Amino acid sequence: YRTCTWRRSLMADLGLELSSPPTDGVTSLCFGDDSGLLLATSWDAGVRLYDADPVSGSSSLRQHFTTPGPVFDACFAAGGDTAIVSGGLSKSVVRHDLTSGADDVVGTHGAAVKCVEWDHETGLILSGGWDGRLKCWDARLPEERRCIADVELPGKVYSMSLTGSGSPTRRLVVAMAGRAVHVYTPMGLTMSGAPEQARESPMGHQSRCVRWLPDGTGFVLASVEGRVAWEYLDPALDVQEKKYAFKCHRVRDAGVETIHPVHAVAFHPWGTFATGGGDGVVNVWDGAHKKRLYQYPKYATSIAALAFNADSDKLAVAASYVGESGDAPAPRDAVYVRKVEPGEVTPKSGVPK
Repeated sequence: YRTCTWRRSLMADLGLELSSPPTDGVTSLCFGDDSGLLLATSWDAGVRLYDADPVSGSSSLRQHFTTPGPVFDACFAAGGDTAIVSGGLSKSVVRHDLTSGADDVVGTHGAAVKCVEWDHETGLILSGGWDGRLKCWDARLPEERRCIADVELPGKVYSMSLTGSGSPTRRLVVAMAGRAVHVYTPMGLTMSGAPEQARESPMGHQSRCVRWLPDGTGFVLASVEGRVAWEYLDPALDVQEKKYAFKCHRVRDAGVETIHPVHAVAFHPWGTFATGGGDGVVNVWDGAHKKRLYQYPKYATSIAALAFNADSDKLAVAASYVGESGDAPAPRDAVYVRKVEPGEVTPKSGVPK
């Protein structure tokens, strides 16, 4: 009896485990700003939509789209969260209509589509691929005219992030192979294809995830070397002197340090952010004050993806083996949704007004 009680308590600490989870390698998570529904993609070629409430302890699979191959990323792509755009190993950018259930191939890349974004201001779809191309699509145009920008990049795309509603200017940051990082404005992307800024990651190894600060003044870049960089956009010297990087997701045992990759970064609407690593740990940080605020109980395997909801009271966590140790036995894939308490995410400066 005590063992069963302990297990129920542990599961409660981890959050609400979703029913009907992906069956192979979760690759991305995303909450809808309007609907509050949770979107999940995976290596099992599925795009799934969930309704989850960790307070009542209920979850349900609302819709499930199947694609020709593993899916690496997806986002909501219409007002009211009535459509989804996804991309993956099939090389296609696909729009899924949640009302009719119909799929529409918007366009293709020469290799896998690693990342997709939707700009709600212009209605344009942005996609980055392993073919080293960044493309901009207008799904409202005839098929032969949908690709309105096709930019050659210095390397394959690993991660992308589009500024949110808290930023006065829309910008896209792209992290690539060779430690390259580019920043684009939608105008610059569609008119000339030239980046507003071209940088090199301050870290010495491959980038895993990049995410904008909520106000768009900078971004956080995570790498495979168990490090996270806090970067500012403004090129002024006095601003650039404030940027920094720190070590995290490292485990020391008997004098030996194991360095885990940082697979996931997600910003809370209040400006703090969570990181998830190959150590199965989720940390919450106050980046502006260089302080760790909270560490959640350890999950059974790697943290593959994270997402906060727009209402700031939920955190979705994908506990899914990412292959750090090769083809090894791993716990089953699971997605959890936690209730976020204010004390876990409130910055030192207090809740923004």
